[in-house]
This record gives sequence, structure tokens and C-alpha cells, in this order.
Amino acid sequence: MDVTFDNITYTVSTGKREKKNVLNGVSGRFQSGELTAIMGPSGAGKSSLLNILTGYTTHGVKGTLAFGSSGRTSRKLCSYILQEDYLQPLFTVHEIMLMACDLKVSSETHNRSEKLRLVDKILDTLQLSFCKQTRCGSLSGGQRKRLSIALELIDNPPILFLDEPTTGLDSSSSLYTIKLLQGLAREGRTIVCTIHQPSATVYEMFDHVYVLAEGHCVYQGSALNTVPYLGSVGLHCPPYHNAADYLLEVTNKEHGNFTEALAKASTDPSWRLPPLVAPSVDRLGSPAGVLLAPPPPPPPGHCLPAYDSNHNDAIYRKEAEPLTVTDPLKPDKLQLHQQQQRRPSEFAKLLILMKRSNIQLYRDWTVTHLKLFVHIVCAVVIGLLFGDSGINATKSISNVASFMVHILYLWYTTLMPGVLKYPYEMNILRKESFNRWYKIRTYFMASMLTSLPVQIFFSVVYASIVYSMTSQPCEMERYLMFTAVLVLNTIVADGFGLFLGTFLNEINGTFIGAIMTCFMFVFCGFFIMFSHMSDAMRGISYLSSHRYGYEALVLTAYDDNRSDLVCPQDELYCHYIKANTILRELGIVPGNYLFNVVTLVIHFVAIKVVGFWTLKRKLKMG
Repeated sequence: MDVTFDNITYTVSTGKREKKNVLNGVSGRFQSGELTAIMGPSGAGKSSLLNILTGYTTHGVKGTLAFGSSGRTSRKLCSYILQEDYLQPLFTVHEIMLMACDLKVSSETHNRSEKLRLVDKILDTLQLSFCKQTRCGSLSGGQRKRLSIALELIDNPPILFLDEPTTGLDSSSSLYTIKLLQGLAREGRTIVCTIHQPSATVYEMFDHVYVLAEGHCVYQGSALNTVPYLGSVGLHCPPYHNAADYLLEVTNKEHGNFTEALAKASTDPSWRLPPLVAPSVDRLGSPAGVLLAPPPPPPPGHCLPAYDSNHNDAIYRKEAEPLTVTDPLKPDKLQLHQQQQRRPSEFAKLLILMKRSNIQLYRDWTVTHLKLFVHIVCAVVIGLLFGDSGINATKSISNVASFMVHILYLWYTTLMPGVLKYPYEMNILRKESFNRWYKIRTYFMASMLTSLPVQIFFSVVYASIVYSMTSQPCEMERYLMFTAVLVLNTIVADGFGLFLGTFLNEINGTFIGAIMTCFMFVFCGFFIMFSHMSDAMRGISYLSSHRYGYEALVLTAYDDNRSDLVCPQDELYCHYIKANTILRELGIVPGNYLFNVVTLVIHFVAIKVVGFWTLKRKLKMG
């Protein structure tokens, strides 16, 4: 399936009223069965062009884009492999391939044994079979790159885009990766990748080279025609010099400004044809070589593989139209193709993502095992610290203070992991959702349904220990009310961590999270009573989730006609022996427990909705 683009213009804002043209009306065609390299110096626009072709960039783009004579209206047949290989580090190669296969291929079209054979075949083709039981976090750079390619080959996309696939690899791994891409192209796929400065061996493996400089196309043709092409405009590659290096030197204007001349010369489609090289000619420019003239035009009736209407310079082109994607596919063919490429339902994907999340939670001992151990240890220490404050009338203020400790501890231990976790998860989510593994809402629901039971379990364990060790009322109803408040406090903190993790980076999220927690803590009504606040400050306190958790815990312990507290025999007077005394002095209205619980539920729903919105916004901004 060919990729044809015409008069693509890309403009970005550099200031309040200033704009910069990154691409200036470039055109071309990337053919199926060929390995194409987009090259150019830094800032030439190669990554911008690749992002436009994949749909990663849509704002500020004008021009026409078409996917073959039997393409689709959208880019659903394309896959995009980013420069960074973001993989789930706790899964093995075989596990992550099977999960990707389950997300991409419906069980109605392929049973389990067929999926296993498909995965094994892909791993064998990419020479990953020997490390199929290795976790992704232990793979080398070359293996990670090949695994990223393997994941996108499961649904056999006809068009594959890669952003600098050799970055970070040694020369041997780079050569092997390009050979792999060349083999995939020979099977009929359209493989397009950006590359910065390939070696001579790697450069000659590309069937088609598309070179950009200052937003203009300065060459499009065979890699083996590079030296003759440069010679046609008076640029002679030195002997034994890498043609790719010399081409980049020319685009960087180290030998003069030839951008306009090269842009005009690149419109000749004959450079796309295989080179005509005499036996005594060395195409790399050795002393025995002689520069040949451009290949002659093809005979009449011959179909050129190149796009024969290239307007690469904006000077020779009228202003571009808004970007459109053409689709010549007929409805009956489209329906047949959709049946062949049938994907699982979103509900099936939800179950698969929940399974993946559960395995990840179990294997990440810092999130589960260690956190559970720390919860138990801290609950025991806090219980020993506050002792019998729940029944001792002389320790009622300490008991109320222990409620603030419970809220603050569970809030911080739930908030901070979310702030630190989601920035990395965002990279994986961005890659998988962009390549249509699943929808964002499916991932969000799976993540929430997986994390909620774990957070609830940890909260119940903590609440049970501190409730019994601090001698709170031995009543099942009060215990359940106490536990429910701490559970709600925990899941609200989890939602708040999601919001900060998807809205800010790790450093800013940690800072803002700590600051906002402190302010919510101050406005809860314990350090300063609501009756002592001004009207404005009292209004702000209604935004604090800690306020409702604190009030609910106090009401749990001292409301609903609780019996008198115990006054030690060595005490002459216990001011808080009556439970309603402490409610009155703290300014807490009796019978308000349900209101506080419902408000916490509203906070949970609201923060989850806002978190989902920020998640989609972050992914959209890319």
C-alpha cells in the first residue's frame, strides 16, 4: 500500500504573533515493498513529516495525503513505532506478545493455539525466540527495538512508520535492525523510517531515500543514485567518503547553499529508478569511479515508481489547501477487510487489560507486598503510640489527633505512588492507544477497577489494626463506619494522584501534591475550628477532602448516643467523659456522618472525571 502526499505544509507558532514554516509544500510517494529513509539535518522537518503521515500531528498542517489505491479513509492500517521503546518491564517477551495478540486479534477468528503459533512465528522471524522467557526490563537495546516491531506486526499492518529505529544501538545492532526492516518490506509492506546519519553499509540498504533541508525536499530517489545526483548539480563526493555523510554536509551548507538547486533537481522522477552503473564505476566515489548522468526516463507505458508531480519548494507552489486524506476503497471491499481484520470487543479488551494490571500489581512488590508490610508496621506503631485513647476520657484530644494521623498517612501513601507511576504509564498508553490497541476509556476503567480492590484491602487492614489497638468502641456498626471513611479517603487520594500524574511531571506533581495536601490538612477543622475562621476561609474549607474525613471519623467515635468514656481512678475530673462534649467543643454537628460520606463519594467521582479528562488531554497534546 503506497503512501502519497502532495504539497504538505506545516506551520508552528513561535511567539504571540510569529509563525514558522517547518515544512514548505513537500510532496512524494513511499511505495509498498520498499524500505524508505527520511533523512536530513537537525531541524530539517523529518520528524515533523513522519508525525504528519502517521497522524501524530494534525494542527497547523495543510496538504493532501492518500494511502494507496485501496487504502482506507483513516490511518487505521498504519502502525507507528516511536524512538523510545516503552515496554512493560515486569512481563516476559512471550507474555507481552500474547497480551498484544489478545488485544489485537479476536478469539472468534483465531483460537488460542493459532495465536500461540502466530506469536512464535513472529518471534522466530525477529530472532527473539531465545529470549521469550526474559522479562522486558532485562532486554538489550536491540532486543527491545525488535520486540517493539514484533508487537506491531501481530495484526500485520501494511504500513509501518519508525522514528529513528537505530538510535542508541551499536553498529552491529543497527545493521541487523535495518536488515530486518528490509526483509519486512520485501514481503509487500511499506516501511518508512527516519534516520540521522547511517553508515555506508546501512545507507545502501534503503530502497528509497527522502532528504529534507530547511523544510524542502532536496532529494528523493535510490540510495545508490546519491553520488550521481549530487554530481548533476556540481557537488562531487570525495573518494572513499560515505555518501550519506556528504549528503548531510551539503544540507548543512558546509559546501555552500545548494538548497534551492537541489529542491528543483529533486523533482526529476528518474532518480527513483535503479542506477545504471558501469563495471568500472564505484558509486561511493572511489578513484576508479566516474559520475554518471541521471538515468534516462522510462519508456512510454512504463509505470514510474516515483511520484511524478513533486512540488517540493513553496516558491514554485501556490498556497496549500487544508490537509485531506483520500480513500478510494469501495464500501463492499471495506466491509470484507473489516471482517478479515476483526478485533476483540472493548469489553474483551477491558478484561485483558484488567488481567495485565493484576499481574503487574502482583509482580511489583513495591506496590503490593512492601506496601502491605509497611501498612501493618505503621498501624501497629500508631496503635502503640495512641494506646487506649479511644476509651480514655483524658486522651480524647489525642484520639481525635490520631484520626488526622490515619487520614494523612493513607493519603500520602496512596497519592505519591500515583504521581510517580502515571508519567511512565503515559508513555506506554500513548503508544498503545495511538496504534489502536484499545481506547483510552477502556484503559482507564481497567486501571480503576484493578487498583480499587487493592486500595480498599490495604485500607481495611490498616483500619482494623488501629481500630482495635486504640480501643475504639467495640461495636460492629462503628467499626464499619470507621473503615468506610478511611477507604473513601484512600480512593480519593488515588484519584488525586491520577490527576496530578497525568497533568504534571514527577517533580512538579510531587511538589504540588505535598503543598495541596498541607492546605487541605490545615482547613480540615482540627488545627483551627470552623467557628474561628472568617467567612471566606470557611468557604474554602468546603473544598478540603480532609474536612469531611475528619468530621466523619469524629462522628463515628462520639456520635449516636455513645456511652460515657472511662475516667481513670487517679484523675479527679475528666472533662470529656461525655461524648457530646467533644463534639460541642470541636464545633461538629451531630448526625452529619452521612453528609460527609456522600461528599467524599462526590469528591471521588469528580476527581476521577477530571483525571480522565486530563489523561485524554495529555495524550491528545502528545
